[in-house]
Amino acid sequence: MSDEPPRLSAEAVALLLEVLDLEEPFLNGAVAEMSPGPVGMLRASGLLVPHGHEIVSASLSDHDDAPVTLIRSEKAGGLACFSPSGGLIAVPAARLVRYRVEIANTLAAVANDLALPSTRLLRPLIDGLLWEIGDARLGKRPARVQTWFARRLWHAAVRAQVSAALLARPYPRDVIILCSSRAARLREVTLPGTILVPIRDVLAAADSLAVSGEILDARMRGVAVAAAPGPLDLSPDGTRLRIHGGEPIVFRSDDHIEAIRKLVNGFYAGRRVPIRELTDHGTLHRHFGGVKWKLLKPYLTSAKGAWGFDL
Repeated sequence: MSDEPPRLSAEAVALLLEVLDLEEPFLNGAVAEMSPGPVGMLRASGLLVPHGHEIVSASLSDHDDAPVTLIRSEKAGGLACFSPSGGLIAVPAARLVRYRVEIANTLAAVANDLALPSTRLLRPLIDGLLWEIGDARLGKRPARVQTWFARRLWHAAVRAQVSAALLARPYPRDVIILCSSRAARLREVTLPGTILVPIRDVLAAADSLAVSGEILDARMRGVAVAAAPGPLDLSPDGTRLRIHGGEPIVFRSDDHIEAIRKLVNGFYAGRRVPIRELTDHGTLHRHFGGVKWKLLKPYLTSAKGAWGFDL
């Protein structure tokens, strides 16, 4: 049996971080019905666990989001609500389940790449809001870096509690506080003696909760974040082209590299490239060959003898 954890998706990671930023990190069954795939992944990974049941529900027949009281009904085979238009309506049990974020498993996933000491223990500093993850090993720094995790740090009341915790546990160097909130919500937030880092900015991959130690180290050193690649991402040597982030198309001959550079540069300059500037063969099919042309053809179009990417 494989020891690999169940895979997540970018949608599952985004959903979990949004739930963490709620006043209470709970997800009800009605919302879970809208994202069955991501919720299933989070449950399989032990990141969302059942936590009680709702006692009210939205009407299932009157197109009304107002909560209605639930009653136990033998006829309906469980809980039901009364609708003026539809009578007694059974409410599926799955719709009433509440889920909570399993914080210990979540922060273990977050810290997976931070080389924490094997003896470290997750320590709650403010119940339900702030945790000490441990001393992370980042890059080639001679000393480990104290790392915390906070929810809802944009909220003034939460921020006041975190400030008090920092005063109670002073450190000689800055403390990293990883935050569930989006960067836009933390734009005006500062706490002396800390480096606030939105988790979304330092994930190793969009479909993983693991924070990249390498990216976090660069963030602390003030390295500028690289601009996101555009729809065409050509490697500096011109040998690998990704279109919309897909698998790379590899070019080895100088003629192919020169032509693809001109096409990519033309795309970003907003101009098409005349066929005579690309090849002496008269057609791109003949120039790139059947295999490469099959990969490029869906994205390249011609207008009056000039070629360009149409994305």
